[in-house]
Amino acid sequence: MKKRNMYAAVLLTAILSVTSLASAGHVQAAGNTSGVRLQTVSAEKGNALTTDVLTKDTGKSQKKLAIQTGAAKQKAALTGKNVRAKATTKKNMSYIPVVKGVTGSEEGKQGNVALGNSVGTTDGTMGKRYLYSQKVEFQGKGSFSFSVKCTEAKTAGRNVVYGVFKQASLEDPIDKSSVDVVTKKGDHKTVVVKIPKAGTYYIGIYTMVNAKDKSESWKFTTGAIYWNGNNRTITSDKKIAVGHKTTQTNYFKMKTTESGYITVITSDPKNKIVLYDSKKNRLTESTIAKYGVTYGVPKGRTYYIKVWSPASEDGGYTLVAKNRKISEKSGSSKSNAVEIKKNTTIKGTMETGVKRADWYKIRLTSKRSVELSWKARTNEKMKLAIYQGSRKIDTKTLTYADASYKLKSVGKWPKDTYYLKVYTDTEKSSGWYILRWK
Repeated sequence: MKKRNMYAAVLLTAILSVTSLASAGHVQAAGNTSGVRLQTVSAEKGNALTTDVLTKDTGKSQKKLAIQTGAAKQKAALTGKNVRAKATTKKNMSYIPVVKGVTGSEEGKQGNVALGNSVGTTDGTMGKRYLYSQKVEFQGKGSFSFSVKCTEAKTAGRNVVYGVFKQASLEDPIDKSSVDVVTKKGDHKTVVVKIPKAGTYYIGIYTMVNAKDKSESWKFTTGAIYWNGNNRTITSDKKIAVGHKTTQTNYFKMKTTESGYITVITSDPKNKIVLYDSKKNRLTESTIAKYGVTYGVPKGRTYYIKVWSPASEDGGYTLVAKNRKISEKSGSSKSNAVEIKKNTTIKGTMETGVKRADWYKIRLTSKRSVELSWKARTNEKMKLAIYQGSRKIDTKTLTYADASYKLKSVGKWPKDTYYLKVYTDTEKSSGWYILRWK
């Protein structure tokens, strides 16, 4: 079975009390339901539907009349009066808890939903619909993972449909892939749904019965997580979850607090990343996330990190950008190259949007063997050239991911001054490096 990056695994485990966790590297965080307003509609019984409006911030509930159906509606039409269904208090009110995913590894909560009548009763109505419907307000596009586990199934063999719908009646799913079915006790499923835009939607479960059904009784353990798919502002080291199901492009705004570099890490290695300046002028070429993405940056600049994402069965990916400080002292030309002492480590950066070179030198006071170590990370390519006077001895290139070279002299180098030039071929390539003369 294909390994899930974060979504289905989290729901099938945390929400439904299974002990394993989502894929490695996800940080545990408490589910945040603040500001999520949920409206629940009880299973259809008698002449009317009642609703329970839950505000997760306060844990309080308000009862109110919802929809008049059947005989109650007919009686109201005949008498010209509104017939109000009496709200009843239930010790274990049905509900589906919805967690707002922040880092992609939130622990879900679980609720219980019951459909239909007790065993032994007869409804006798052709096309009777037993349902549980709950209103959810989404603040923007994203993805929604809805998980159910059937704990009781006493029925004449009807399928139960669950998913995300446009109406409280659960007759109009938001798209073909936003629903799934449960057929028997023990079924344990998750549907990942694309939320196209902000708005009011309904999550729920329903089953249909007819006059031949002698009983209908289903019970479920349920839970759901919503992941934000909108553009947003991010800060260094703060992991976020980005919800999407189909291909999607996002722009994440970030202001640097350190002169040094930014490294962008995503859980989907197929993501493509591009860096833009504060006016959304493109600074770099596209880099695939699996290669490692690093940019050299100054302090106090605003950037946009563009992330293109392929379709995701899991419902999205996690992203974190890390801004690290590097204190650099280098020469801007060969004539003012900064001297490196033996057994000294030098750190530096190549800044995005700037084409330049950093110059260093080492002095040999006698004939001797030389060993240099060079480590770098870049969004494209970085180069190191070695000169004896004006003569180039060698050039090495490091590409993308964290890598290094050890350069050893063949035999002994003569007494002289040697120059080291660190540079990139284009202003679209940048990153950090470390040099050491051993």
